[in-house]
Amino acid sequence: MGLIKRKPNAVLEGDDVAPLTPDLAGAILKLRGQLDAFIQSKVMELKASRDGASQPIDFLRRQLTGGDNCLCRVTMSILADESNG
Repeated sequence: MGLIKRKPNAVLEGDDVAPLTPDLAGAILKLRGQLDAFIQSKVMELKASRDGASQPIDFLRRQLTGGDNCLCRVTMSILADESNG
């Protein structure tokens, strides 16, 4: 079986890929804002705790996110941790 070669950053084509529209771009920005607000609320919960009170907010955010900049991955990780108790 041969490998299919694509150009780097090639856009997939087909029925299952929605075209990027202003509506989709707006929805992505809205979701990104919601994810960031969720993560920030968790950072503030840490800051309100006895252990986090003396720590800078940037430090707490780095600790919570593990330095990951992907808001989706971070949010899913937080939710998984919460569901596991």
